Amino acid sequence: MAEEPTWTIKALDTGTSVVEGSVLTYLHHCGEAVTIPRVMWVLEGPTTIVVDTSVNPQGKPNEFMGETFERTKEQIPENALRASGVSPGDVELVILTHLHWDHAGNCDLFPEASIVVQEAEVRYAIAPGRFFRRGYLSPESGWGLPPPYVVSNLTTVRGEHEVAPGVTVIPAPGHTPGSQAVLVRTQGGTYCIAGDAMMTYDNLEEDMPPGYHVDVDASMHSLDLLRSRASRLLPSHDYSLFQERPVSLVTP
Repeated sequence: MAEEPTWTIKALDTGTSVVEGSVLTYLHHCGEAVTIPRVMWVLEGPTTIVVDTSVNPQGKPNEFMGETFERTKEQIPENALRASGVSPGDVELVILTHLHWDHAGNCDLFPEASIVVQEAEVRYAIAPGRFFRRGYLSPESGWGLPPPYVVSNLTTVRGEHEVAPGVTVIPAPGHTPGSQAVLVRTQGGTYCIAGDAMMTYDNLEEDMPPGYHVDVDASMHSLDLLRSRASRLLPSHDYSLFQERPVSLVTP
């Protein structure tokens, strides 16, 4: 019997923002300015997979959202990919944890890849609630450009789904209705790329959900679920990822 494939995980630093602390930790650190990374993930195994596509600065979506955003030349997603040894053309599959502006901004870098998102997320993004329209760059929000995830190669799945041997997406709603996390089989066990179901290690260690969510109870349930399914959880916006180096991390 052939051995099941294992994967390596790389985190790419693709820019920096400053946000208000309670965006990351619900009702905690209110009024504090917190610097966060914008992270893209690369999975390498039998094929090459990208998880989330970071910020596209066209039209200044960060200003539209009231956030700062800075990026060096090295942090441009295409450049960060190439520095990690990956050409966008090598990528056969892109997984979007959700469709917010900072996670789904550069889908056009991967016209030949299949881009996978939960069906529930697409349904909500088409007609989001009034408070959350800006985050999706919805036409109803006043955003003047097409949302960056409106591409012909977008593919939907329903529920838990193995997208490649050893890589499985699982619903992790709460931050958004159709958020998903990614379970990745590595030599060190099963890792979970949590998306914004877990923005920082504080969410896990202090048992509190991210502050930006549509459903706080669903957010807590998703944290519990991810704890039960993986040996290590990787948050979406925590610089200690790069300091602790739990996986192969690529920075400029």
